[in-house]
Parts: sequence; structure tokens; C-alpha cells
Amino acid sequence: MGVTEETRVVEPSVEEASLGLQRDKCFNPLDLGRMVVLDAGQKWYGVVLEADVEKGVVRRLAEIAEDAGIIIRFIQYSVLEENERALTARALVFLDFSNTSISPWDALRLVRKQPFVKKTLLIAPSAEEILYDNYFFPLVVSGKRAVIFRRRVYESLFKGVRETFGTAGEAMLYYQGFAIGRRMCQAYREDTGLEDPKALVGLGKAYFRTVGWGILDVVKMSLETGEAQVRVYQSFECETGRGSETPYGHFIRGILAGFFTNIFGEEAKAVETKCIATGDPYCEYTVKT
Repeated sequence: MGVTEETRVVEPSVEEASLGLQRDKCFNPLDLGRMVVLDAGQKWYGVVLEADVEKGVVRRLAEIAEDAGIIIRFIQYSVLEENERALTARALVFLDFSNTSISPWDALRLVRKQPFVKKTLLIAPSAEEILYDNYFFPLVVSGKRAVIFRRRVYESLFKGVRETFGTAGEAMLYYQGFAIGRRMCQAYREDTGLEDPKALVGLGKAYFRTVGWGILDVVKMSLETGEAQVRVYQSFECETGRGSETPYGHFIRGILAGFFTNIFGEEAKAVETKCIATGDPYCEYTVKT
């Protein structure tokens, strides 16, 4: 999906064409939600739902909400494969009952009558008028536990390491990133059985974006010379260092070096040549063995 800096007009990828997207308009934030502080007069409740995955389920649930005058404010679900034939969806839904006379419990009874529903529970706001997911835990990504850090947390982490240890802290971030990147690529090999470098890089790009680290664009890669040119748009590390006089992405730099060390089969090093922290439109890294 990468293009050189000089090339401005390119054929869209299958993904871009199917979504009708342009490269510079693909950055749309997604709020993971699962918690909201209610204002006075807001009557929101949460519903936990487990249901069979089959045609018409979402449509039927939406019809129930519409007929009852309920507004669906948030929905998040994941699909679990219980056996070779059956799929079960687990969902968290926030419903707005502010402008309807039906009670949350009556609405829950309507949902329970549906043949595809296996389980439903109601989540009421706390005494502090906070509605949050107090049912699903822990969070998982691809079956492995995951945690979410908001910007204040990871910004404090990156800045704290630098302020406490100086350049040694930057080196620490790099080597931690290196170990993570190398393990990531090896895990892709073991989990998927893939060995094709382009496929492994594709997995890396997908993971990088879906966990919120940034948008990875491998502009070029040569297995023969052991080199790669990589751009990272909206790096979560470097956005915390805006105003810096020097490139800021030591953790990401380490991840890329470790990842491509596994790809190339010999130790690689990464150098950040452009950085959003210093005013560039994106971060760019040169990786070489």
C-alpha cells in the first residue's frame, strides 16, 4: 500500500477502493466507549447479550428498540466459536430510555423472548450516575489479555523515562521495543504458520493500526539487501513529544528494528529520519541490517 514520496497518484488498493477512501482521509477515530457519565435527565442502561450468530439478529433487535422508542447509543460485540457449527456473539449495548415509557426490565423481557437469545443481563448506572461495563473482563485481543492506556498514562510513561534517565532512558525504550518487535513477528509465524515476509509485514501493519499504535506504511522493503523504509502516521509515541528538536520515536524505532530483524534473519537497526514531534507530517524510519 506504500508509495514513494515523489509519487502522488496511485491506484487504490482493494481495501481503499471497497471503502471509497483516500489515503489522507483514512484517519477516523473510534471511541471504544464502555463507560459514560450521565447528565441529569439521561436514562441510560446497559444490556449484556449472548446470542446465536444468524441472519436477521441485528435487524430484529433494532426493530425491538425502534418499536419501543429506545435509542441505541452504543454497541460492541465479539464472536466466539464454541464448536465447529455454532457461533455465539457476546455484546454490550447502551440503551437510552429517556424518551420512552417502557421500563428497562420490560425491554429486557422482550429481548429474552427472541429464539436466538441465550442470555441477557441489565446493567444499571452506579450511584454516581456512571454507566459502565461491569460484566466483561478481562479484555482480550486474539484470545490474549490486553489492556488500554489512555494518552495521559502512556505520555507519562514515555516522558517519565526520559526525564528520569535522559539518553539512557531513550536507549531503554529502544531495546524494550526491539525485544517486543522481534517477539511479535515470531508470534505471527507460530500462530499462523506463515513464513512469507510480505504476509508477516501485512499482519504487522494490521496489528499496529488495530491496537492504536499508529498507521504503518512500508514504503519499500528489500530482502536481498536487508533494508526497509517505513512511515508511521499518527504515532502514539511521537504525538506526545511535539515540540521536540530531535526525533522522538525510540520505542517505535525499536519495535521496527526487532520486527525486521526477524524478517531479515539478521540483526537490523532503525533510524528515525522524520518525526511528527519535530514538525514533519509523519514519522519515517530507515531500517538496515
